Amino acid sequence: MSFMRPTPLESLALAAITCASCASVGPRSVPDGAVPRMLVSDGGRGSTAPSPGEWAASVGPSVGALDRDGAVVSGSATPWSTFGFEAGSVSSAIDSTVRVGLAGAGLGLDLEDLLGLNSSNTTIKAKAFWRFTENQRHRVDLSWLDLNRQGSKTVSQDINIGNGEVITAGTTATTKLDLRLIRAQYSYSFFQDERVDLGVCGSLYVLPIDFELEATGVSDASDSFGVTAPLPAVGLRFDFAITPRWLLQSDLNLFYLEFDDYKGALTSWSGGVEYRPWDHFAVGLGLETFSLGVEQNGRTDVPGVNEAGSIDLGYVGLGFSVKTRW
Repeated sequence: MSFMRPTPLESLALAAITCASCASVGPRSVPDGAVPRMLVSDGGRGSTAPSPGEWAASVGPSVGALDRDGAVVSGSATPWSTFGFEAGSVSSAIDSTVRVGLAGAGLGLDLEDLLGLNSSNTTIKAKAFWRFTENQRHRVDLSWLDLNRQGSKTVSQDINIGNGEVITAGTTATTKLDLRLIRAQYSYSFFQDERVDLGVCGSLYVLPIDFELEATGVSDASDSFGVTAPLPAVGLRFDFAITPRWLLQSDLNLFYLEFDDYKGALTSWSGGVEYRPWDHFAVGLGLETFSLGVEQNGRTDVPGVNEAGSIDLGYVGLGFSVKTRW
């Protein structure tokens, strides 16, 4: 079969049609290092071209994060959200000791074994964060956790609670310990890319603590201890994107302060995994530990600390939360 050579006018018309088609489709940029695939005729069955997954893989995470199918996730070049809020529950095992009065004048009371305070607790928690700069390296967090507990027990031995008061064996003791953990935190990400976010933290914990003991029966006695402990802390925050939809998170804070007759120490660690099935919704499962020691043995200028006594508390909790991300 012979082919006729097109005339110059026909060649010009064909070139104009081709340019118009290219303009309607729009230019496609080829990333550095990627080899473009030419459109090759396959005998009238169409033209071969890179699939969406192949094109996204050639572009890579420098343009955008890839979802589980290899497609570019639109809207952000990294998996780090600007704003987030979460709410959930924590089931925890708790151990606590309280002393009312000055050191040496009262006995440290194991609230769980001696006075029947619940050693486990399921409570609610809430947290919000905001990355408030364009580069997403500056972040503030606010979190709240409620650890209120109470219990009642008929004591089997005499208990000296200080200040000349003794709970006699056979007396029923009712105990209440209210503790809320409120934390405001600022962090700066000194290393951040599309997979890792590592930052240093400065936190302020505000811990309203109220302890009440009421004994009735063979003998009557009562005592109480209250403190609002302001505890600054420093630490590290580490997030790792396994994939754009699976995220590992960890946070560590430490504090120790000795001022006048006041002592305070705090250690807090949390770690967990987050799964984001949709762009603005996620669920999380995590483990957290917390230990607190506060002691006051006289007058002090520390705000909120105005009564003599001490409290040592530690808990380990397993938490579940639902989250929204933007």
